[in-house]
Amino acid sequence: MNIAEGWLKNENIVDITQLDRSKTEMKLLAAQKKAGGITTDIWHFIFHDKSGKAYEVITQSDANLEECSASEVNIFLVARSTINH
Repeated sequence: MNIAEGWLKNENIVDITQLDRSKTEMKLLAAQKKAGGITTDIWHFIFHDKSGKAYEVITQSDANLEECSASEVNIFLVARSTINH
């Protein structure tokens, strides 16, 4: 999650100080076990900012028991939307 937030900041997509972390949604979409105790994980995150915008991100990385990101993380912005209530 932290790496995805940093990517959103570095790509100038959102000022992460404006994100409401309490509203962050995350779901593990897939996990594939590999040799050596490594698992490739695919995560879906929805970050919400304080002005009602949402940012959907998919990440893919390898993990092991010691590190949640034991490899480079591939990050994809799926959608950027405004929620009107």
